[in-house]
Amino acid sequence: MRRGLSYLKMNTALLREESFQKQLWQRWAECSKQTKNYPTTVMWWERVAKMQIKRFFIREGTLKRREETQMENVYYACLYDILQRPIQHAGKRAAFNHLKAKILKLHNVRPERGQIELRSQDISLEERMPRFHVIKRRQLREK
Repeated sequence: MRRGLSYLKMNTALLREESFQKQLWQRWAECSKQTKNYPTTVMWWERVAKMQIKRFFIREGTLKRREETQMENVYYACLYDILQRPIQHAGKRAAFNHLKAKILKLHNVRPERGQIELRSQDISLEERMPRFHVIKRRQLREK
């Protein structure tokens, strides 16, 4: 996937959370009030709405990732504590397997997140070409 200033890989799994949806609608209401300050809707979208939504998704995704990392660190600390305690082998093994399953569950959930990602075949040839070449191609077709 190409990356750069105009590319954003959005974590759409956040949209499944009700609290996130409410916050997003609040942001949208705040942004839409500013449409009258711009001459065109496109200008408002590029300068205000798109940036606000992008920042919001990035911030919420970062917070969620930080929480998951902290939870994983807690599980690893618990595993270490279990290994250090003088407990019977069977009890230690059961607790160890239980925490190991939680860690694996955390790791398995991460790839399942829905992400909007454009593949090269999803983008038409004209979307990849500079405007000059698109105009020239259309002119040649019209001839």
